Amino acid sequence: MKERSTVHFSELYAIERTSDDDWFDPLLLADTNLCVDPFLIYPEKSERWRTAHDHILDFFGMVFGLVRDSGGNEQHPAWLKASRLLMFPEPPEFCLGVAETSPMGSGTGRGLQEGMLEGVRTALGLGMDNLEHMEMLALFQGGMGLDRISDAVCNILKSYFIEYTQEVCRRHGVPMETFRVRNAYWSEEYARWQERDTELPVNPFVGKRQPVLLVPYRFLKDIPVVTANAFWTYAWANHAADLRGDFNFDLAQNVDRRQKAKMARQNPDIVAKYLLKEEEQEHRPYPVDTDPKMRIRWWELGGEMATRSPLAFVATEPAEFPTFVKAVLAAFQHGIEHQGDWQMLWYRNIALPERKVQLLFRSSATHYCRANEIDISGEANAGRGPVDFKFSQGWSARAVVEIKLMNNTKFWHGLLEQTPQYAISEEVKVAFFVAIGYTDEEMSAENAEMVERAAKLVARDKGIEVIPIVVDARRKDSASKLKADKAVLDELRQGGDEPDAGTAAVA
Repeated sequence: MKERSTVHFSELYAIERTSDDDWFDPLLLADTNLCVDPFLIYPEKSERWRTAHDHILDFFGMVFGLVRDSGGNEQHPAWLKASRLLMFPEPPEFCLGVAETSPMGSGTGRGLQEGMLEGVRTALGLGMDNLEHMEMLALFQGGMGLDRISDAVCNILKSYFIEYTQEVCRRHGVPMETFRVRNAYWSEEYARWQERDTELPVNPFVGKRQPVLLVPYRFLKDIPVVTANAFWTYAWANHAADLRGDFNFDLAQNVDRRQKAKMARQNPDIVAKYLLKEEEQEHRPYPVDTDPKMRIRWWELGGEMATRSPLAFVATEPAEFPTFVKAVLAAFQHGIEHQGDWQMLWYRNIALPERKVQLLFRSSATHYCRANEIDISGEANAGRGPVDFKFSQGWSARAVVEIKLMNNTKFWHGLLEQTPQYAISEEVKVAFFVAIGYTDEEMSAENAEMVERAAKLVARDKGIEVIPIVVDARRKDSASKLKADKAVLDELRQGGDEPDAGTAAVA
């Protein structure tokens, strides 16, 4: 699939936003690492969203009734219906989640289903007929993945988001097509999910055409609020006396998620108080305008890097292809080391994780590749796991690139084993290994020499040329704060050789 420069919903459909547009503008070619947080929906008083919380509770009331009717028999038709209702596939229409290389989702949600079923059975055993908060089920079964609660909310409230999106499209004259939408709504009468033919805007950036669903940006957060660890911290801080009889207080920081789930199940009153406290807290959405963690603007920032460092070299034959890839990497390195782009990798004195560096490189490299009719794929399958990037122009012109932070515990394994294996799997003779250093220790001369020696060992032992590139991503002082070398200043004070007048004039 070719990448395009117009990748946001508003750009694709030439929308001029107004004060009525409170929707998040999704990146259409990849998931944005944000989640719908139900705690940001619960307090809504607007006409459209004020019934959303009750809609979620009605859904789980239906599930509770089915599990109760089953008597806990997992073969009973009512249990099987409840099981099907608790399947929450990651909905690709929202372009949200953790799969930043594709908006197509990460599976069926079967693990979430099983955990929630156990949570419902536990709650019924504790005499509960329903839950004030669906998050209680997550705590009863030991917590969920990063965005699984968000998946559940997006599925249960999908009919709300469909109507919201259609209203936005009608207001801006955005064309819509008819799609058969999975889990478009749920039927309490038949206790099942329903597909529906629905008019929605098109996302043309995926292999199979998909619809787009929009979400108010005030509902989005970078991580869910309710986690097993957060509950554990709350419980020990506020109810330690109630818990000492069940747990060794000295082991409070070292229990696994099964033990935390057990504690939640044995103390549902504390869970209810914790969730009530969370509901009363002020919950703030992710600041999409400033995007401090580079969740959203990685594509634009990479494009800006490419604009500041245009490539002078273009490969005209397959033998020159590695030189082109090296030029792309050199431009990326130059931007970080000499053009202030290191600032994109830091937030409040904290260096961003490896994944964000890879996303920034992906964007900048894609802009170069598109201009030269070269394909780049992120996390391409290289036979024994995904290589970070594969560049190709036909079969005879190909190269692989691996990017790792020097503080990654698998850094040396990546250089000595992973990268050459990717090259062997892809049948290429040249691979690039990009080492990103954030500290003085990581950027020491000794480390740089070790990287060079490791690359030579790979060439000797595996017959693969691995070209190492060490990128200095340390925080930099501005040019106005840089101090001249003391030795040079001393020479000037002692009346050293004067510069040639002609040379000085030219300078």
